[in-house]
Amino acid sequence: MPELAIILIRSVQLLANSMVALIFARIILSWIYPNVRNTLVYWVWRLTEPILGPIRGMLPRTGPMDLSVWVALLLIFFARRLIIGFLYTWLR
Repeated sequence: MPELAIILIRSVQLLANSMVALIFARIILSWIYPNVRNTLVYWVWRLTEPILGPIRGMLPRTGPMDLSVWVALLLIFFARRLIIGFLYTWLR
């Protein structure tokens, strides 16, 4: 496999894993109600909201349970698998 393919695949994996980690951090932070002026909390919210906001807008209200994080995780896993599969077949 060409070196470019390996770099692209690793980049997709790194991006997807980073987003998953940020979403899990947001889940944990939502349980403890942190200070929104904290820099770490600000960046977790700022990096995850572009993904979670539109999904939240499409889903029906479910009360205190936010299903957008689970939908986002499923979409990230599906997109990662699809993109990496495409890169394996296209860049052989």
